[in-house]
Amino acid sequence: MRRFTFFAKKRFLILTSFNHIITPLLLIFLLAGLFSSCSTPKRLAKMEDRAAQLLDQAQTQELAGDENEQFLLDEYQNYPLPEQPEQVEELRLNLRDSLAMAAKYSREYQGAKETLYLSSLSLLAESNQWDWNPVNNFNALWGVNQNPSSSTLSTDSGLGLRKRFFSGARFSANIGLQILRYLSGDRTVSLSSIANVSLTQPLLAGRGADIVREPLTQAERNLVYALRNYIRAREALLINVAERYYAVLNAKESLEIGKSTYDSVASSLERSEAMADAGRVDPFQVDQARQKVLTAESNLVSLEESYQSAIDQLKSVLGIPLDIGLEADAEDLQRLTEQKLPNPPMNFNEAVQTALAQRLDYASVRERLEDARRQVRIAEDALGPVLDLVLGGKAKSDTSNSLQLMKFGDSDYSAGLNMELPLERTNELVQYKRRLIAEQQQEREIVKARDNIIGDLRNVWRQLRSYEQSYQIQKVSVTLSEKRVESTQLLFEGGRVDIRELLDAQDDLSNAKNSLTRSLVNHRISWLKLLYQLGQLPIDPGSLWSEQLELVSEAGH
Repeated sequence: MRRFTFFAKKRFLILTSFNHIITPLLLIFLLAGLFSSCSTPKRLAKMEDRAAQLLDQAQTQELAGDENEQFLLDEYQNYPLPEQPEQVEELRLNLRDSLAMAAKYSREYQGAKETLYLSSLSLLAESNQWDWNPVNNFNALWGVNQNPSSSTLSTDSGLGLRKRFFSGARFSANIGLQILRYLSGDRTVSLSSIANVSLTQPLLAGRGADIVREPLTQAERNLVYALRNYIRAREALLINVAERYYAVLNAKESLEIGKSTYDSVASSLERSEAMADAGRVDPFQVDQARQKVLTAESNLVSLEESYQSAIDQLKSVLGIPLDIGLEADAEDLQRLTEQKLPNPPMNFNEAVQTALAQRLDYASVRERLEDARRQVRIAEDALGPVLDLVLGGKAKSDTSNSLQLMKFGDSDYSAGLNMELPLERTNELVQYKRRLIAEQQQEREIVKARDNIIGDLRNVWRQLRSYEQSYQIQKVSVTLSEKRVESTQLLFEGGRVDIRELLDAQDDLSNAKNSLTRSLVNHRISWLKLLYQLGQLPIDPGSLWSEQLELVSEAGH
């Protein structure tokens, strides 16, 4: 019975000690959790404001005169689908509507925005390293001694500041409090406080703003590069949407031409059958016409598949689910037909100089050479001797059962030098050589990028000229083919030519119309690509619309 009583008493002491410890700890963690949950939204909003300021600064630097874009990433939503499939309405879009849909629902466009925003967060994280940052810690330890039986609670807490300077100096200051309390036994309390201050200043290697600030400088440059990539991606998206949209109109026009051709050959079959019954044509000509009808019918199936495939590709670019119906505005193709074909605004040599001067991606390639040269200087600096000036100070209070002021008059101060001679620098030499090679590689990248720009510009320049000539040729070809069909029709009805001549004329007319539309659409896309290559394709970020897409009727010239 006494053993049981002793065990119960000991368990009571343990639980009592446990409660003395757990209760304040639970209170501390509860308050910390409440503080974190209440402050996280506010801290996140503050961080987003700072990231937005960094983006504004980058846009002001790179896009002088243009209104800065607001990157509201949380506004993006997938295209809404009704709960009932029968409630899905077919979309009827023109080119402007299509670009607006892409600006709102394109997954690629949202991804480009997020990539840029992440670059601003990286710069924000790096710049935070150079602010006055608070540091704190709290440690608690519960201990139990069996002989003699006693339990203790010890805590060690601190609060301080740290700061990095562009001179290379690192400063830290901390005030700490140590507590030891006996929860059982003599139940005494022992308290002491301490203050520490330290400053380290490089005097040789690692000294100077150009060396120390490099991570922040590179983060700033990376944000500018990301902004340029985003603008180029936005321009590429406009071209992609326009290309897919006009591909739908082209496929639809081809389908309509195919239906017209089918109607023509079917009508020719009927006339040939009637003439064969009258003995005016041979039966084999009827078979030729019937075979042509089957070919036209098979062609209609392929054209319908191509049209649906073009619609699906447009939906994918716009971020629209594939089960949503979509129809493009055929009037856009008619307006494009009425437009006078635009010509390059300058000769080719001037175009090359304009592209090299205005292309954002080429500017990034050139400036990355400056980055590489900075890295070489930093790697070279790391090869030198290290000499740091170290200053420190420490003040303590007497250990007592009550909190006392620290005795700053009895503080300990220290000053010294830390030195490292460059006796072994293999890793640093390897890094230095790597930076030298990276500098040479970047020099070659500039030459390569220049050649690529000239090559791409020459290709699109040739394509623009080729499609312009093809368009003019096909306009004449359509006119001639229409006259040929009319004359051949009369000759066939007069028995002066056989059915093959008429069927061939109808095929040629169909091919000429398709080639005319294809040349017109390809010329429009090549024109946009030329502006893209020149760096002269301004775009409204909210609608993806560009003034270069404005259609002007031929009568207006």
